[in-house]
Amino acid sequence: MATSKPLWPRVPPGFVKDQLLAHKLLGLALAAVMYLVCITGAIAVFYAELERWERPGVPEMAHASPEAVGRAVAYARAHIAAIGATPSDVFVITPSAEMPRLLVDYESDVLAFDAEGNYAGFGAHELTHFLTELHYALHLPWQIGFILVGILGVLLVALIVGGALSLPRMFRDAFTLRLDGGRRVSRVDIHNRLAVWGLPFHLIVAASGAVMGIALVAITLAGPILFAGDGARAMGAMYGDVAALAARAHRAGAPAATAASEAGIVAALHTLAEERPGNPPIYIALNQFNTRNELVSIGAGHGGRLIYSETYRFAANGALMSADGYAEGDLGRQVMASMFRVHAGAFGGVAVKLLYLALGLALSFICTTGVDIWLAKSAARGRAYPRLHAAWTSFVWATPAMLAAASTLHLLVGAPPVPVFWSGLLLLSLAGVATPQRILRMAAPPATGLLLLSVPLAHAATFGAAAATPPALAINLAFAATAFALLVAAIPGTQAQSTAQRARSADH
Repeated sequence: MATSKPLWPRVPPGFVKDQLLAHKLLGLALAAVMYLVCITGAIAVFYAELERWERPGVPEMAHASPEAVGRAVAYARAHIAAIGATPSDVFVITPSAEMPRLLVDYESDVLAFDAEGNYAGFGAHELTHFLTELHYALHLPWQIGFILVGILGVLLVALIVGGALSLPRMFRDAFTLRLDGGRRVSRVDIHNRLAVWGLPFHLIVAASGAVMGIALVAITLAGPILFAGDGARAMGAMYGDVAALAARAHRAGAPAATAASEAGIVAALHTLAEERPGNPPIYIALNQFNTRNELVSIGAGHGGRLIYSETYRFAANGALMSADGYAEGDLGRQVMASMFRVHAGAFGGVAVKLLYLALGLALSFICTTGVDIWLAKSAARGRAYPRLHAAWTSFVWATPAMLAAASTLHLLVGAPPVPVFWSGLLLLSLAGVATPQRILRMAAPPATGLLLLSVPLAHAATFGAAAATPPALAINLAFAATAFALLVAAIPGTQAQSTAQRARSADH
């Protein structure tokens, strides 16, 4: 009787080993990107506070009159024309509880103004934008990076759900924590407990990020699929046709005679205050800037709602033309408009932000320990990858270290943070391949602590007394406290005492 041949030819063992390594490298790359997104997201919860910290000398105020806003826009318009810039959109940030400043952002820079609308210097926040753009788009071109991070959000949802389903006793063991069971057992328990305790938060944040990313994919595909490749028609279907809105705005005629600068904007702000007294302005958008189709839109806050703002569009004479429907439109639009605040913890004040920070750092720790556990189990089965594991450990610690180093160099000498961060992260991660794991675990925490400590010191050296203003001082103290905690944890006596305590517990 003939022996049946196997369906697939015998695969050489060397080939199998190479494929296993490639599989681990791909998994490691995905984990690395997810870790970057998680840790930067945890910090970026305080993006408004970081912007105020980054420019501590900018005037702050609780309110700016419509006339002051008009003077600020008039100055910005003249300045933009003088330097030859041609922004398509200009945004005016008006004072609010979250950002008590008057700023004009025209793509290439930000101008700051005092409460009377007088120019007060540049107000750009390059470091904060470096952090938020790393979180939302990994410093890739915006549409590509945002979609990629959105896809990662989908994968994270799948990991969270799959992890929960793989732990049938997750709630029964929710408070089981074997810290004296050795490094591997303790890390597994901490990983599982943090995953269980933070499950609702992790799911909400991952799902909201995924929804925003998928929405951008849908918008990107809408033009080619539904509008025969006409992206402008696709955007017009969602936000209104710009030319039609501009024509309608101009038909309303000019605003009433007034000596105020930018009379149309001043009139629009007065109209908003009269017709929507409970919805203060957060920002003003000047779309199609300095063209005959220029449109004035005002994003207004809605207290007690999760939406970031409702967008109101105004005619040239300041009359209210329409609203985009984020506050009172269809349910889907309201849900989409609420995703940002849910994802960023931009509701409920400082308490919610601190909770998001803690749970976001926990999610970052889950990412790192997940890879550690995976590689440790692989080694226990006889497939150890010590260099790969060392490179991962180096990458994990190099990420906050290079965030701090990039910030310090930017504060002191104006170094661009993006190339500093990525080149340093790559070099340190590669250096980790040739560094024993024991040395990395001993040297990385204090080195990271010292670099974190350099940030408030550089900030104080750059801004002097302004570094002690309340919003700046709070951030500087947070950096210093984190650095101090890492330095104390790295003291040899502390580590030895912890090891001895675990050994005594094991004996009993």
